[in-house]
Amino acid sequence: MDCSTTAQCREIEKAVGGALELSKITGSRAYERYTGPQIRKIFETQQETYENTERISLVSSFMACLFLGAYACIDTTDGAGMNLMDIKQRAWSKAALEVCFACYVVPVETH
Repeated sequence: MDCSTTAQCREIEKAVGGALELSKITGSRAYERYTGPQIRKIFETQQETYENTERISLVSSFMACLFLGAYACIDTTDGAGMNLMDIKQRAWSKAALEVCFACYVVPVETH
């Protein structure tokens, strides 16, 4: 919840056409506490860690994984708070994923 991802937030907004356009896609402008900017920061500053990451989960879905003993989907409402989901389509936003992951990856499904 600090300002360590302010630069990444501005880069994400710029890449999709500005803060207003990002909010039209994901429901809000980029905020430092959101997952998208955090992922971009790790990609930029900890390349080895990023490359060794198999999966990124939210705490809510991670806890479900522990109970299930398998991967759990990210709930759509939780996904909307990541700056990665197209809230109108209820699907991952290709534009947001490309800028946060620096390449498009096939994410897990959401419910």
